[in-house]
Amino acid sequence: MSYSFEEKKNALVVKVEEKRATVEISGKLKEELLAKIDEGHHNVVVDLNASDFVDSSFLGALVAGLKKATMKGGDLKIVGLQPPVRAMFELTRLFRIFDIFDTEEEALNSF
Repeated sequence: MSYSFEEKKNALVVKVEEKRATVEISGKLKEELLAKIDEGHHNVVVDLNASDFVDSSFLGALVAGLKKATMKGGDLKIVGLQPPVRAMFELTRLFRIFDIFDTEEEALNSF
């Protein structure tokens, strides 16, 4: 699997372990993430430290997760954006809708 889920403090941490987060993983990740949110994990941190590229399908999966989490009274936060990924978040204006942090600890403490 190219990503993993781990419960930490008061949130579910999703660690993406792919250099290129693309359509190859986005469908399955979205499905599993939405299921976990439905199971009660309303606060989510997505760790993208290992990724230096994201495509639109992957960004769509993150947006779907954010929408579901906020509908359940939680939030989805992003951590560890590498410069090319940060540029994609700026280009798509997604930096305006996601809370983005440098470290996992900062993200976890923000809930």
